[in-house]
Amino acid sequence: MSGYTLLTTPATNRDLRFTPAERAAANLTGLLPPAHRTLHHQIQHLLQKLRASPTSLTRYEILLNLLARDETLFFSAAQANLPLLLPMIYTPAVGDACQNYSDLSIPLRGMWLPISDPAPLRRTLDNWPAAAVDVIVVSDCERILGLGDLGANGMGIPVGKLLLYSACGGINPARCLPVVLDVGCNTPAVRDHDAYIGLPIPRVTGSDYDAFLDQFMDAAVDKYGPNVLIQFEDFGNANALRLLDRYRDRLCCFNDDIQGTAGVGLAGVLSALRVKGVKSSLQDHTFVFLGAGSAGIGIASLIVLALVREGISEEDARRQCWFVDSRGLIYKGRASVSPAKETFAHEASAELQAVAPKGLLEIVKAIKPTALIGVSTIRGSFSEDIIREMGSFNDRPIIFALSNPTSKAECTAEEAYAYTDGRAIFASGSPFAPVRLPGRDTNLVPGQGNNSYIFPGLGLGVVMSGARRVPDTMFLAAADTLSKLVDAEQLAVSCVYPDLNSLMDISASIAYAVCQEAKRLGLNDKNVDDLDVKTIREMMYEPGRGKM
Repeated sequence: MSGYTLLTTPATNRDLRFTPAERAAANLTGLLPPAHRTLHHQIQHLLQKLRASPTSLTRYEILLNLLARDETLFFSAAQANLPLLLPMIYTPAVGDACQNYSDLSIPLRGMWLPISDPAPLRRTLDNWPAAAVDVIVVSDCERILGLGDLGANGMGIPVGKLLLYSACGGINPARCLPVVLDVGCNTPAVRDHDAYIGLPIPRVTGSDYDAFLDQFMDAAVDKYGPNVLIQFEDFGNANALRLLDRYRDRLCCFNDDIQGTAGVGLAGVLSALRVKGVKSSLQDHTFVFLGAGSAGIGIASLIVLALVREGISEEDARRQCWFVDSRGLIYKGRASVSPAKETFAHEASAELQAVAPKGLLEIVKAIKPTALIGVSTIRGSFSEDIIREMGSFNDRPIIFALSNPTSKAECTAEEAYAYTDGRAIFASGSPFAPVRLPGRDTNLVPGQGNNSYIFPGLGLGVVMSGARRVPDTMFLAAADTLSKLVDAEQLAVSCVYPDLNSLMDISASIAYAVCQEAKRLGLNDKNVDDLDVKTIREMMYEPGRGKM
């Protein structure tokens, strides 16, 4: 490789970190100014630049341009400063980035596959430069976070998820492929923008859409093998569960919005059971979900799996989870209940049916849940009255406002704590700062129920075990592992998730649990007998140290 090629290849470029001896040996003399910098120095300079940047979009542009120039610096900075950089790489910054994607000054990354292209997708995949791929993150961009249909501008989501696979899960970025399936866009303000980068057509649906998805899945498996992990991301509610059911039993795939969210949500609940003042048995809890989309149904389904494991029937387990959608409480016999929601439509008394359409506050008063979980993307939907009501009959109410980005959260951490006199066990999808209430000597620390706790480690375990499928029990194993990594000190300040600084170690532990589950189910095509957490951790990708 020539010196110039070394400098222009992101995976090999070390910029001013090349020593004088390395420059002479690689014919780099004259191609770089004479100054020499250490990796530590450049990371500190990058952090100063990011802190001085005025907006989330400028920080996002800085990081994505750096990634295209110097992968070692990018991933070294990210792995060493995850709590700081995670919100810049993914939520909440990625929401702003996707809304403005056509106007950003960043190098293009990933593959856009338009439904209008007559070329077979299998042939198009050959244009991707990497011969081997372990993980594909694919989206049709119909439901980007809580922001809606952003069409081809949603590429920030697959790119961001795969950056976290490497930064948090130690998967080599060279073996990751971000994909947007461009089937059009139904948001006129996006589609008709003069700089829009996608197909300027209404969204394709029906049999043509399904055939396109089938073609992509078949092409990906034909190109990269039956063990390539395909992660669905930000598909609309009409397709998310349906497509997962279509492919999950025959291909190595999962939906992070459904199953990853379920894993991190259940982990937070299991951690909360260890907090003083919270009933310690999952069987003693009742859950009300605001929002009956794929994310909420995913969390509830994994809670049911955890309850069944404890010995109760699936029917009784389901009755511990109630859903509220735009029409009110879902119950058996109510009109306009989709098949996905019907699973959690329970028999309801006449009194409960009477309050069903009257709003969340009246429903909370009637059901008296121990946990309130928001997956609605409706800012402020957990009002002061609702939060106070939760605190009136629970010593330690569990209140999870999981909608992303921050602007869509059902309530803030400060609201949850203030309206319960600091008794709430609060978690959110996007980060909130610690809160100190008047008269308190210590902070309350909100947990961020970020999917990055789950999917990078789960994906790593799937890749290392050569798993052929991704059953829900793998997410149950991941949730169990994550909850056990929350220490007593974190629980004492009401935090139900571990320190983000330890995400690489967390991912290694989850990967080990997933490998063991793959072996238990006979789904592994690779030998996992010699793997333990330490060995997995040593094998994970770290820039400049070697490759998994």
